[in-house]
Amino acid sequence: MKRIFGIAAVAFAVILTGSCEKYEDGRPEKSVRNEFSQMYPDAKDIEWDREHSWWKVSFETGTAPNRTEHEAWYDLNGQWIRTETDMRLSAVPERIMGFLSASEYGSASFEDNDAEFIQTPSGNYYRFDLLHSGVEIYVDVSEAGKVTLAKFDW
Repeated sequence: MKRIFGIAAVAFAVILTGSCEKYEDGRPEKSVRNEFSQMYPDAKDIEWDREHSWWKVSFETGTAPNRTEHEAWYDLNGQWIRTETDMRLSAVPERIMGFLSASEYGSASFEDNDAEFIQTPSGNYYRFDLLHSGVEIYVDVSEAGKVTLAKFDW
């Protein structure tokens, strides 16, 4: 009986530890954590990192083998900035791939077999890592079909 209780206690501790959030650079304010919890109630394997003047939270959704990795960014007051979701190229809508193919970057080759779906308060887009004329570039394609060279303002 003691052995069964001991095994159950260890299993419970492992489950409890696995579901806890990890904080690399301190703990974000409650407003930040609440905003995240409301947006992503099914998030798992949550890790918080402080990046300059914002919080980055890495997490997963779904279950194996269909787990999806995400990163969400919040300012220090809990205002959502963006969410990046990793995806396979095969999961990118054909319409988006068509916009990319018809652009000046259509002849570029893919650096990887994946893309990112980026959601922001002002709109969503897909980001591709391409090799264009021997140079690695990032190209964004909006849901409306606008194709631009990615600008990193952070």
